[in-house]
Amino acid sequence: MFEFWRFKAADENLTQLLSSEFNLQLVILSVIVAIFASYSTLIILDRIWSTKNRDIINVWLGFGSFVMGLGVWAMHYTGMLAYIMPIPMSFSLLITALSAIPIFIGTYFTLRQLSLHKFDFFNLQLSALSLALAIGSMHFIGMEAMQSDAIMSYDLVLFSTSIITAHLLATITLYLIVLKKKINHHHLLVRIICAVAMGGTVAGMHYTAMTSVSYYVPKGTLVDLGEMMHGSLVIPIAIAGVIALLVVMTILCALIDQRLQAAELAAKQSKIRENDIVEHLPDGLLVINSNGNIVLANHAALSMFSLSGKVLKSHKIEQLIPSITYEQLVDDVVLYEHVLLGKTVVIEGVRKDGELFPIEAHFSKMTLVIDFQVMFSCVMRDITERVQLEEKLNQALKLESIGQLAAGIAHEINTPTQYVTDNTTFLQSAFSSCLKVINASQTITNIPPKDVTADDMVNLRDLIEAEDIEFIVEEVPSAITQSLEGLQRISTIVKAMKSFSHPSKGEMQLTCIAETIETTMTVARNEWRYIAELTTNFDEQMPKVMCIRDELSQVLLNLVVNAAHAIEERQVKISEEIGGISIITYQEQNHAVIEITDNGIGMSPEVKQRIFDPFYTTKGVGKGTGQGLNLAYSVIVERHKGKIEAESKINSGTTFTISIPIEQPKIKTNVNVELEEEAL
Repeated sequence: MFEFWRFKAADENLTQLLSSEFNLQLVILSVIVAIFASYSTLIILDRIWSTKNRDIINVWLGFGSFVMGLGVWAMHYTGMLAYIMPIPMSFSLLITALSAIPIFIGTYFTLRQLSLHKFDFFNLQLSALSLALAIGSMHFIGMEAMQSDAIMSYDLVLFSTSIITAHLLATITLYLIVLKKKINHHHLLVRIICAVAMGGTVAGMHYTAMTSVSYYVPKGTLVDLGEMMHGSLVIPIAIAGVIALLVVMTILCALIDQRLQAAELAAKQSKIRENDIVEHLPDGLLVINSNGNIVLANHAALSMFSLSGKVLKSHKIEQLIPSITYEQLVDDVVLYEHVLLGKTVVIEGVRKDGELFPIEAHFSKMTLVIDFQVMFSCVMRDITERVQLEEKLNQALKLESIGQLAAGIAHEINTPTQYVTDNTTFLQSAFSSCLKVINASQTITNIPPKDVTADDMVNLRDLIEAEDIEFIVEEVPSAITQSLEGLQRISTIVKAMKSFSHPSKGEMQLTCIAETIETTMTVARNEWRYIAELTTNFDEQMPKVMCIRDELSQVLLNLVVNAAHAIEERQVKISEEIGGISIITYQEQNHAVIEITDNGIGMSPEVKQRIFDPFYTTKGVGKGTGQGLNLAYSVIVERHKGKIEAESKINSGTTFTISIPIEQPKIKTNVNVELEEEAL
């Protein structure tokens, strides 16, 4: 029934069974080849399991099926060479090569199933069956490559047993692989143990299948038993060398891939961290490309301008920050003293609804090495609340200054008020006297001239003398003039107070520096009038200056009051002679310069270095907060882009020099910004 192909039983009357044996050295070598192939396969599986990149997985699957397939095939071929019979034996190169095809296909399918992390019973059995059939097909096709005068015959029971055994051993191999994956410690030792076990099972499949084959020759055929002891080791050793080289290549490729994946993972993690940091920055971030377009914006920037990412990235920088263009940034690169780059500047941004708001921005240059494009980054923050708080603080400081000056201002107003009151009282009395004389004169004028008597004229003359009309006529003009002067003085003080205390809401306007100084001096008059003489020398040709008037007034007030206090301190310590305060203005190129000089106590170099520090003061408790000069520095340097410097000598006085641009950079406010998404 089963007498077909190689299962046909040989006729024992016509043939004789050939004895055979295995070359132990080649058997051991074949097992070593199988172990090497298994070790390489485990390394490849580790690389497959360590990545989710399908391209990399496919490359390793292809390479792994080649390495494992070639290794199993080399083990099989070495095992075939280890099989020795006492007759000449050769191999068909074509059939030997064809025998490698099934194992390549089978190992690819098995490795692919393992790469999917499907370790359930069904999938493992499916993979084991695939591997067993592949090894069995390779083995029995390879057996057909053996060419000799002998007749090859298979025992059906042993043949079937070899296939079942191959499946069982393949199952053991796969479970060893799964076990190795689940062990997290001692990777190298576990891999070696698993490779030895897998190599043994793979070799076991081969040699189990070899037990099912027998060779017969016709009876009477002469056999040379001496040939069984011979055989060249060159080819097996060469094969083993190739497999060893593949193992080394696999290890090197795995190490390179591990490094590359680690570098890629580190790069991805770094990018994720950077993106996370950028997205969660409290400050807004913009990246501007070489065309002036915004190519990157974080969440804070989007919220700041009330825009979506798609809309914002389609705009140029000047549409969001009108005073800045890409060309300005490029021009700033070549400047020795940068105006924008590396500086923190306060400028205005435009929200989606066209509302202007203050921002604090820091621009930096970015150079791409690949194409050498010059890009810029802008880190910025919305300082609307801070500006509002600063305005409130400035106003509070101003009101505090006014409060401190209130007694002096009241005295300044009280003096003219007093003599206006006195003169008004005098005029009231004089008017009463004049009214009596006028009434008496009117009575006489109503009498016909012929009826006027000498007594009437005498009485009128006596009344004029009694009311002292001559004195009234002489004093009334003077009283009226003095009253008008007093009222004018009061009006001047009130106007100065109103001008000084009126907030400008942080807006710049054209301002007459001389008028601002005179107003401030009027308000602070009581601080210096009794201890110093104040002189001024204004440049009449100086044009009006673009500045924040009330903030500049506060700076001037602080400096004059400090000068008065320095003179007062000198009078206490050195001399009681009256001091002097000088204020001069002049134009220096495109800057307006104000110099305030006093001959007070002066400052030491140590004190001079710290005078602009916040909360630093040399005055006694209750006489200073240390905020005045810090405020002056903030107003002049940060708000007006000017300079404030001090020159001082102990016991010789101090000179503060303020320099501010006559014209501040203009902010574009009429840029038509199309920000609606529907318009894009």
